Order: sequence, then structure tokens, then C-alpha cells
Amino acid sequence: MSHFLIRCALCCALLTAALAETQAQTFKAWEKAGDKALKNKDVNAAMHHYARALGLNPDHVGLGYKYAGLAQRAHAYEAARDYYLKVTASPEAGVYPQALFQLGMMEKTLGRYDQAASHFRDFIDRYGASDPARKAQAESQLEQCRRAAEMSAQPPTAELVRLGKSVNSAYTEFGPYPAGDTLYFSSLRFDNPKDKNLPPRMVSKVMSSLRSGAGRALKDGFNEDTRHTAHFARSHDGRRVYFTRCDYVNASEIRCALYYREPDRRGRLRTEIRLPDPLHLPGFTATQPAVGYDSLAQKEWLFFVSDRPGGAGGLDIWASEVLAKGAFGTPEPLRNINTPADDITPFFHAASKTLYFSTEGRFSLGGFDIYSSPKTAGGWAEPVHGGLPLNSSFNDIYPVLEQDGVRGYLASNRPGSLYLDASNKTCCNDIYQFRLLPPPADSTIPMEQALIPPPVETPLIAEEEKLPQTLEDFLPLALYFDNDEPDKRTRRTTTQQTYGGSFEKYYVRKQEYMRQYAGELKGDEQQDAEDRMEDFFENDIRRGHDFLIRFSEILLTRLQKGDQVEIFIKGFTSPRAQSDYNLALGARRVSSLRNHFDSWNNGVFRSYLQSGRLRISERSFGETSAARDVSDDLFDVRNSVYSIGAMRERRVEIVEVKAGQ
Repeated sequence: MSHFLIRCALCCALLTAALAETQAQTFKAWEKAGDKALKNKDVNAAMHHYARALGLNPDHVGLGYKYAGLAQRAHAYEAARDYYLKVTASPEAGVYPQALFQLGMMEKTLGRYDQAASHFRDFIDRYGASDPARKAQAESQLEQCRRAAEMSAQPPTAELVRLGKSVNSAYTEFGPYPAGDTLYFSSLRFDNPKDKNLPPRMVSKVMSSLRSGAGRALKDGFNEDTRHTAHFARSHDGRRVYFTRCDYVNASEIRCALYYREPDRRGRLRTEIRLPDPLHLPGFTATQPAVGYDSLAQKEWLFFVSDRPGGAGGLDIWASEVLAKGAFGTPEPLRNINTPADDITPFFHAASKTLYFSTEGRFSLGGFDIYSSPKTAGGWAEPVHGGLPLNSSFNDIYPVLEQDGVRGYLASNRPGSLYLDASNKTCCNDIYQFRLLPPPADSTIPMEQALIPPPVETPLIAEEEKLPQTLEDFLPLALYFDNDEPDKRTRRTTTQQTYGGSFEKYYVRKQEYMRQYAGELKGDEQQDAEDRMEDFFENDIRRGHDFLIRFSEILLTRLQKGDQVEIFIKGFTSPRAQSDYNLALGARRVSSLRNHFDSWNNGVFRSYLQSGRLRISERSFGETSAARDVSDDLFDVRNSVYSIGAMRERRVEIVEVKAGQ
């Protein structure tokens, strides 16, 4: 099945390129070449040849109809609309009744809902009796145009801006994935040195932009020069990176497979591993990986998109439980989510336990629209439409939210996106950032238009990360410790230190950690190691402490309102010392967090702890949950102490909060 992102970008410059060629061949020769290319599923070449033929005979109705269909598939909506309009206005219009329906679809996609409705009514009047199936579709589109027009008059649910040229290019950018101050994304801007197609087909690679800086293709062999590499998703513990590799199965269609990579003891990504066959079926695609973690059930899920049998039809969203030792459960389709049309680009927001995705199979302003569905005890709730301007009359895909549930990113080919060809202004996707707005007090916006209404405003592109607003938003909250801290070289299970004191001593060692971690490396490898260490200190260690303070403030407010709250904590360690020692160390780390709640803000929580209105339940896991490839070699200090893998294991987590009156 065609990958629509790749397909639309490949067709992006065809109109201009075709008209620039010589007129050596005849109209019939160009048309015949186009028909042959289309039979061979070479959509790019077919569109190229048809455009060349139309340059010789622009009023040919039959060829104009074929070209309009290809332009529609290539997201050249204005060109498709113009050719459908010529067909419907010609004396031969009755030979091509579907042109009138598709003209309505193009007007809807361009946001001209009144004109689209008029064309759908005309189709019903002229051809409805002879085509009852298409008549039903036209009636459905009429209702969607009515709803879209009503929605267009409502206040916006978000603010939205297109990211600059440090991320976006005239080619297609997609798959945004924020991780602290780094934005990962995929871009179809790279030449394939071995591609012999005309026009040449570009290759996608995964890129990163640090603090809104220039995007750089990932190194360490993550990308390939002759195959598509796309998407980026991290496991819950941050150690595993999922992505896709895609290959052409013919001139314009691709098939993808899921892969992951994990770091070695030096923090460098190991050789990629193709996910096992339960997630792949021969002849079908598997793409767009996303990770979902349920902190209450302590289960991790891998969501992905596939056209495999067993779904509702087209591309569907599937989920597989991530098991121990690299195994995966049997994939299951999301039955309350999927439709007979394409359902794509899943993203799971862990704090709200909500799935975000895009679909063509539900009410749409035009093209793919963004929906959300909270996870419930009985499955997935009825999906909710995202409203304007998260959605537009164009394709709006790849929705992702920051942890705060307020800011996020999406990809769209809406007007304003960059493009290569002036005749195809909507060919290519760009990445946009959004900030959700709270509904006004007197709002009449239906609930179906709200994703997660935030209680307070925050700048769209903030200097500092917006903190969560409820206790549940933080979960799981990871807090990190220096090696053998608190209280080195002891088997005591309690400590007098607070987590705040431990954090301060740890954070000031950032430069030392950067030197130890990157010192043996050279050139780009050294710079990449320093960047990774800087990112971990700022976006994991420091942010965890900041979140703990905010968590404490919200907790106090809940208790003052009369709530009873129970907090569940788990302790972890790296495997550097003996297991009994590590169990004691994990217990001391939990103890330091208990001390935080006992002493914070001049002991404001003590009365609640003594009365039982605030309870802290704990368990130390020691090294039993440490990643299997973290070094336990006492002489390998760089990897057992200063590697990011080892640092990530030295933590406690607040994994669950239970509250009631």
C-alpha cells in the first residue's frame, strides 16, 4: 500500500518539470506512456507523462479527468479542482459522473464548504438514482460540510505556529517527537545516490533539533542513504528507540518494517534489530511506532500502523504488549478506534492515558483529522474530534503532546507550509507547534472539539517547560541519584538526607560527568556524547527535581481541600554492587524521598502523615529491574558509573497516586 507521505512529496514538482521538457513526442505518445506507467503503478511517471500530454492538448476531457485523479492523490488539490471543474463544465460531463463528486471533495479540502455542498447536491440530483452508494456518500459529505461550517464559526481551541526553517524545508517533514529540549522528526529531503527513477525519488531520514537549532540527521548509522528511515519513539525507560525502515515494492509504493536499537555500555546505539514476526506479516506494511506505558498496570505497549488482515480496513492502528527479553505479545487491532478508512499516526499521552491519532474514517474538516480517545477500564472511549485549528480542511497528522498536556506538535500540509512547486502548494507536510487553549467561560463549543482543556495559559514557545497541573499528570515521576547516594558505603536502609539535598550535590557534578563520559571519544562522537549527557542532566535529573516541587505544591492543595492521598514509590539501582547492598541502597533512596515529604516547606505535611491523610507506600526493587546491558564491572568506571544507561537506573519513581475524600 502506498505511503501517502512519501507519495505526495515525490509528486511535488511534477507539473513544473513536465512542462519544461521538449515537445518532441505527440499527444498520443505521451498519453500512452502515462497509461503504461499507471498500469505499472508508477504514479510519478504517469502524472509526469499526462502533464506533458495536457501541455499539447489542454482541453482533452478524458485525459484531464485522469490527470485530476492523479493530482488529487498527489495532494495538488487546486490543480485537481481545476481539472475536475473543466470536466464537469464540458459537453462530455455525463461520461464522467464521478468528476462532480470529486469536485465537491476538492472544494471541501480547500475549505470552501458552501461550494462543496453545492456540488454534492448537484451530484445527488443528477446521478444519485443511478449510483445509490455514491449518493449516500454525498449525503454524508453534505452533513460534514454543514458541521464544518458551524465549527469554523466557533472560537479556536488552540494556538498554532509553523516551525521555522531550522526544522521545516520545502520537502516533507513529519513524525515530530519531543524529548526535553530536543525535537526528533523525519524529513524526506535527502538524495538517493542509487535511484534511477525519473524524476528521482528522495529518501527520508530521522533528524534532531536541539533547542530549536538546525536539524541534523542522526548519526551512528541510524539512517541509510538508499532506504527510507522514519519515525522515532522511545521506550518508557528511555533506553530503546523504535523506528521504521521502508523499501519500494514498485515505482511509487513502499512497504515498511519496525526496528529498534539500544545503547551499548558506552552509550552508543547497537546494531538495529527487526521486531519479531508477530508484528510483521509477509506482504504487509508495519510503520509509525509509538509507545504507551500504563503506570498502574506496569505494562508497556507498542502501537503501530498496518494494512495487515484482521483490521477494519485500509491502514489500522494495532497494539502489542512489550514483554521481557525483547519479546512482544500478539498484535491486536484497536477496534473502537479503527474505521474502514485509514487510521494512522498514533501517540499515547501517558499522563492522561489518552491515545491521539488521525483518521479519514470519521467526521472530517477535510483529509485526515486529529482525534483523541482516553483509555478506560473497558477499553477505548469514543474518539473525540480535535476542533480548529488543530484540524483544518487539509491533512493534519502525527499529533503529539508534551507531558504537560498543553503544548504539542503535529504535521500538516495546510496553506502556509513550504513547497517546491507553485502549482502544488499543498504537496508537502511541515511540522507545527500548538498550545491548547481553555474554553471561554461562555463558550458554546461542543465537547467534541476539546482535547485536554488546560486550566491555565502558557506561552506557545516557552523558555521553560510548562509544569503539569494535577498529581496524575506527573506519573510516573522519576527522580535520579548520584552513584552510591545517599550515604556512600553503608548497608543502612534509611538516611537523614532529603532528596533535595541529594539532587543538589548530584547536579553540580554535571561537568565532571560530561568529561568522564565523553573524554575517550573524538570529534563528532565526543560532541554527541556531551550533548546526550547535557540533555540527561537538564531534561531528566533537573526536571525531575522541578517536578517534585510542583508535585508537592499540588499535593498540599489537595490535602487542604480535604482529600486523602496515598503515594506509591518504587526504588531502583544500577547493578554495580552486590544485590543485598543494592536492596539497601534502593531503600535509602526511598527513605530520602520520604524525608522530602516529612520536611518540605517547614514540615507542612507532617500532620497529614501522622493522621494518615497522607500515606506513602514503598518497595525497593534493587537491581532486579536494571537494564540487562548496564555494566556491573567495578573497574569499568566510565560505563558502570558515568554512562547514561547506569545513571538512568539510579532512581526512584512515584508510580501511582490514589486520592479520595
